[in-house]
Amino acid sequence: MLAAAGLTVPGIARADDGVVFPFAVTRNMPWAAVQLNGVDPAMPFLIDTGSSGFGILQAKAEELKLAKMGKALSQAAVGRANIAIYEASLVLGGAVRQSRTSILGVPHLPRPMLGLIPLPRIQLMAMDFDRREVLLINRLPDAMEGYQALEIDAGRGELGSANIMGAYATEQDARLGRDQRPVIDAEFDGELVKLMVDTGFGGGLHLNPDYVKKRGLWNRSAAFAPVRLGTVLGPVGARMIRAERLKIGRLVFANPIVSLGDPADSDLDGTRNVAGLIGMEFIRRVNLVVHPTRRRLWIKPNSAITDGYRYDRAGADVEIIDKAARIAGLAPGSPADRAGLRAGDKVTGWRGRDGIEGLSWALKGAPGSKVEIQIERNGKTELVAVVLEERI
Repeated sequence: MLAAAGLTVPGIARADDGVVFPFAVTRNMPWAAVQLNGVDPAMPFLIDTGSSGFGILQAKAEELKLAKMGKALSQAAVGRANIAIYEASLVLGGAVRQSRTSILGVPHLPRPMLGLIPLPRIQLMAMDFDRREVLLINRLPDAMEGYQALEIDAGRGELGSANIMGAYATEQDARLGRDQRPVIDAEFDGELVKLMVDTGFGGGLHLNPDYVKKRGLWNRSAAFAPVRLGTVLGPVGARMIRAERLKIGRLVFANPIVSLGDPADSDLDGTRNVAGLIGMEFIRRVNLVVHPTRRRLWIKPNSAITDGYRYDRAGADVEIIDKAARIAGLAPGSPADRAGLRAGDKVTGWRGRDGIEGLSWALKGAPGSKVEIQIERNGKTELVAVVLEERI
């Protein structure tokens, strides 16, 4: 059972009928501190409405010597894999604890995340991006001024709403073990689509391979940028395009950036009942209230609603393995290609903040921005300046 812990940690407060804990956002990744088995320091875990269970980076689970309970079959865009199940006590945000928690070991997570927090397993939750707070509550606030209610698809035991776990959850749904990630209706370029609201996806709108294949979208747009998207099982190929319009409730996003899943992966796509994902590039622009039992999700525009879209404006794929970075690939004729970067170049630094992990984020910046990257090639070091530009 999830229960309120001692509320003496700075930044943690008790609401009238719930618990508040802070979260941060790093490069479109919302995260909160999680402590396992009383081990300090607490670790950054990704707050993920697209996950139906707690997760931990496999290597970290082995380092902490977590008790192994068995294996589970995991589905991602690149296929299925058997992954380990661990058990540990857990404290979330210094405010919520669970004495025995099943945690899936996942092979890959974006740096610096070490685990996943499955928000669909919480009964009633508010996520305020302006204040950077998550509120776990037992009833809706009396005032919901400015919020719009959207219906959550109940699904057929595949993808849907409601769910699982503790004082803020539905025990019956937990026993049924259904996948309860929030799916809503939206309008994409004039067509009604079902999209999963996924804070674990740092991009904007991603359309699954099955849907891309069905609509014939892969070759429809003449202008596209090839990209690799990360999943918990590994990277997957996609194309980035500009669409005409995305409408979520009353909110309209003109010319949004959209990633298309490769239709060659359609046989591996485990989410045929939804068209795709709404990721953080859109979610961070609204504050959320999710009520699974009522099958409702409320949204309200926040201070980020007019922010520009971020996507790879350099055409460079930066791969980081064991804290070593290299240029894994380049789009022909892209700004990075014209600047003189080459596939295989070792990245030894760059003129910016947030360490080497911040480089990929910087390469998604505004057109006209200059990103200076220090590389090593054939034993020689040089500084390469990449000027970002619109690619689609």
